[in-house]
Amino acid sequence: MMTLPLPADILPELLAPRGYVPAAEPPALPRPAAAVDLEHPDAPAPGPADRLARLLADAAAARTRMAYAEAAALCAAGAAAARDGGAEDWAARFADEAQAIGLLSPPDTDPETVDAALPAGAPAAFASGPARGRQRLNAAIARALGGGTAAALVEIDAAERALDAGDGFGRLLVLLNRARALLDHGDVRGAAAASADALRMARREKEEYWTALAGLGSALTHLARGRRNQARAHLGEAARAFARYGDALRQLQCHYLLGEVAYIGEDPIRAGAHYRDALAVARPAAAQAWIELLTLRFEHR
Repeated sequence: MMTLPLPADILPELLAPRGYVPAAEPPALPRPAAAVDLEHPDAPAPGPADRLARLLADAAAARTRMAYAEAAALCAAGAAAARDGGAEDWAARFADEAQAIGLLSPPDTDPETVDAALPAGAPAAFASGPARGRQRLNAAIARALGGGTAAALVEIDAAERALDAGDGFGRLLVLLNRARALLDHGDVRGAAAASADALRMARREKEEYWTALAGLGSALTHLARGRRNQARAHLGEAARAFARYGDALRQLQCHYLLGEVAYIGEDPIRAGAHYRDALAVARPAAAQAWIELLTLRFEHR
């Protein structure tokens, strides 16, 4: 076992939720306005499933740009519509999204706040079918944030067994969260193996967003091993991909960590450039806590 050879504040609470990745659908690439305009003139009226899919996509998009209150409201509307229509599979998907919002919304490390978005705790309370593994994974993250890393690792294993066989993204999330929990547990070697597996899987699937998430996870492991150059390379690639998907939080995380790495490496000019890039993302997202942190970093380093 090893301890993290990092300054205590390089993984602040704002690295929501401390580098763990909640189980929710990845965002889609933004569509050109022209493509959206072409959809409605002669398109058939959407059916119930189409309306639910749009609500879920809108909720995910709001979460991606850090509009958490809007995302939660869309989830609540979608879940109610799904239950009214007897669409239990859709209701479970909205529950997954609501859990992710609860984990990402500040204060993300308050166990009571996090648990409010999760099932009641007993395994029987989890959804059945494909959503079961995703919900167990979110529960594992909640346990880790509450300080129960060993219990979280057990729950991550249970989540992996419960995942649907075809849930590739869910399996990627298992690997990323296992790596993060192992870091918290002091097992840097195990974390490195899990994050390397996640990166190989994402690249094999040729999914850009998956690869960006895996790159961010690998960067955290490299930082824990003191490998700043490797971490910097992963973070730079991930930041560019997250920008294409409009993922505000992940851009903030990447630029913040790049700034910290540069500062530790005695390159304050480069550090300031990354803090400034992060501020350019935080201000439109009205991410006040991030704005305050980054402003302090930018002005006093």
